[in-house]
This record gives sequence, C-alpha cells and structure tokens, in this order.
Amino acid sequence: MRILNRETLASHGNIRGREALLQILEAGLEAADPYNNTRRLIRLEDGKLIVGYKDFEPTGSPKTGDEVYDLSEVGRIFVFGAGKGSQRVAQAIEDCLGDRLTGGHIIAKKGDDITLKRIGVTLGAHPVPDEDCVRGCQKILAMMQGLKEEDLVFTIAANGVSSLLTLPVPGVSLEDVRKTTYIMQIERGAHTGDLNPVRNHLDLMKGGRISIHIPPAMAIHLVVFPPSSHDQLMHHNNWLHNLPECTTFAVAIENLKKHDAWDAVPASVRKFLERADPKYETIKAEEFEKMRFRIFGIMPDHLGMIPTAMQKAAELGFKPVNLATRLDVEANQTAQVIAAIARTIETQGEPFEPPCALISGGELLVTVGQETGIGGRNQ
Repeated sequence: MRILNRETLASHGNIRGREALLQILEAGLEAADPYNNTRRLIRLEDGKLIVGYKDFEPTGSPKTGDEVYDLSEVGRIFVFGAGKGSQRVAQAIEDCLGDRLTGGHIIAKKGDDITLKRIGVTLGAHPVPDEDCVRGCQKILAMMQGLKEEDLVFTIAANGVSSLLTLPVPGVSLEDVRKTTYIMQIERGAHTGDLNPVRNHLDLMKGGRISIHIPPAMAIHLVVFPPSSHDQLMHHNNWLHNLPECTTFAVAIENLKKHDAWDAVPASVRKFLERADPKYETIKAEEFEKMRFRIFGIMPDHLGMIPTAMQKAAELGFKPVNLATRLDVEANQTAQVIAAIARTIETQGEPFEPPCALISGGELLVTVGQETGIGGRNQ
C-alpha cells in the first residue's frame, strides 16, 4: 500500500467516493513504480544476464532485441544515477543481481528512505540543489575511475535528475547555480525545458557528461520515462542527463533573457555562458554514438499511471476520462479548472455523464515569486 493515510482520507465526506478514488490512485501509483518494469527488463537465466524488453526499446534504435551477457565473462557491474525514482530502479537491479553486483551510487531526494544495500545513496535537495547533490556527484565520479572494457555500467535518469545531478563548472559556485535555479523556476515559473539548457551548461555532469566517464565499459542507460524514439533521444534531448544534449550556450543565454532573468542571475553565470568555452559544451550525439551503449525507456505510456488508473476506474463502474497527460501549468489554476468541470458534471451532466472519473497528469508548477515558501514543479 502506497497511500499511508488512507484511513484518514476515507473517514469523512463522501466515504464511498473517497474509497473509490483511493483505489484508483493506488492502482495508478503501483503502475508508476519503476521497480516492476525494471524487473521485466533485467533477469538472470543459466548464468547469463539478460537485458531487454521490446516495449522499452526506443523506436528506430540501431540495435534491438535482448542484450545477453555471460556473467563468467563480465567484470564488475555498477549502477549510477539520480532522480526521485532512481532508488526503485536500483533496488530492482540489486534484487536481480545480488552478490554479482559490484556496487554504485545513487542520488535521491531528501526525505526518501534509504533502501539500498550494495549501492550507496546520497540524499540531495530538489528542486534547488544543495551541497549533498555535489557530494553525491563526486562519489559517482570517484567510483567511475578505472572502468575496464569487461565492466558493465547501468545508468539511471529519473524525474528530478536535473537538480540532484549537480556539479558546477569551475568559476561558478553552487550558490550561483542555486540562485539561478531559484530565479528561473521558483520566481519566474520557467518550465524545466527552458531551465535545463541553462543549468546543463553550468555543470560537469549534466548534458550527457556523466556518460563520458564510462568507456571503455559497456553502458545500459535506463530512463524512467517513456522510450520515445532513438532520434529524439540522440538529437532533441536536454533533460535526460545520461544521454546526449542538443542545446548550446547561446540557447542558455536566450532562455534567461526570455524569462527576464539575464540581469538577475549572478555575474559569474553570465560571464561563463558568454565565454562559451567548447571544453564545457554538453555532449552531442556524434560523440555519444562512439560509445558502447543501449538505451531503454522503462515507463512506456501504455503501462503507466494514467492508463492503469483509467482501467481501475472502469472496473469500479466509472467512465474514465483522460483530461490531459502533459499539463505544465500552475497547480492552483489546474485544480480550480478541474473542480469546476467536476461541479458542472454533477449539476448538469455536462460535458460528461456521471458517474465518471476525471484523470490527468503532467508537471504542475507552483510559482512563489518574491514570497518565501515551497515551489517549483510537482511540489
């Protein structure tokens, strides 16, 4: 059970409706747990490690089918990654490989319980990074030194990786990055897609840079998102940081100006971005594709939270309605609109006949502005 205060939530008001709502949410949350799909992807059979699941392959991948590794020929096996679901993915790998797993390190969000035994965990801050994010990155880099051709490395990028995977470039302090992040995402309400080109170009780990430390070892890159297409991941990505990144220093500057943040961010940030040193450019597809790797998107839409929640709603006698899957607007405004739709359904039977279940998903924002408080995306 994932809803810990279930009895409290179902103890008042429309108890029957609340019970149904909790069952729908519980089913959706179970489907959203990446542990289950990771166990589908990775398995042991007769001394061989098999990595593969057709639904998790990006469309157009140059290589398809299972990766089969004879464990007698594989050297060390490591797991590195960051994100709010990364521990669950790593837990599945731990449970599958047991003592055959050498180790690794994960950066998860503060407040999470640490569940891993063979893989180290650092808990960092999100959405504004802190010193622990930096320390976690330093631990990952230290463990990546000396990888050999016979070694195998799993990387994990999950939601929140853009904050948790933070190691500032020389000349830009963590506090400078924190201030830039806060100004863009909390004060200005910038979407993650606009913020990422900025922080990617201020970081030694983001924008695919974590992966350049893996060769000559083989890499299995796991993204806790739908698999998308190979072309999208290689040439149009700015937020899955174990993969190549498509933007430039110029885009970073443009995005700061777009949100009227250029003059507000620290001078060190402006100076670094304007210098545009090629040494610190993010990793592009041409360089990335020289490495040995496979990519799997382990949370395909059809196995995700919304389809599963809709199925559960139908089982309980409700007509499931998918309002939207990619909401990226203010949380309070979204709540007001959906509540208004629900009231109209109840009183007028429009635009849907009751009983129905309104289901939606995405990345809602809480803009704080100059006030103090908790804000950002999915807060």
